[in-house]
Amino acid sequence: MDYKYISREVSRSPTTVRKWCPRITELSGYHFTFKKIYRGRNKEPLKQFVFTDDDLIKFKELAKLLSKTNDFNYSVYEVYGNLKAKRERDLRKDIDDLEDYCLDKIESLVEQIKNLEINNQLLNNRIATLEKFNSRLEKIEIGLRKKNMGELLNDKFKN
Repeated sequence: MDYKYISREVSRSPTTVRKWCPRITELSGYHFTFKKIYRGRNKEPLKQFVFTDDDLIKFKELAKLLSKTNDFNYSVYEVYGNLKAKRERDLRKDIDDLEDYCLDKIESLVEQIKNLEINNQLLNNRIATLEKFNSRLEKIEIGLRKKNMGELLNDKFKN
């Protein structure tokens, strides 16, 4: 279907229908299908919209609402939806998803921090135990040296 057919069905001029398409896309985000038509040899292709049966139904609803309300924006929002509101809903959903993701990550990081603190405490306890053993060994070594046993030990470890 083309502009002329749609315009006959909705009792509007083809120019009016042609002007509606970009405004509908701007307000609602609805994209019409189109095909490229080549006119002449070196000219750029022209974009001609190809309308479907669903498009015809929506144009009829739009024309009917426009006759009642005489408010194009409101009529487009009612028939095609509101792009701004859809973007806001999508943005809210993205924010909610991001918030859930961040909360999950934070909970995971808190759990990792707790585990690291526990491991750190265990390592500190082991270090304290090793320092006690080291201190005891130093005392034993000092005692052995006082008894001249240190020289015997040193000779034993050298061999």
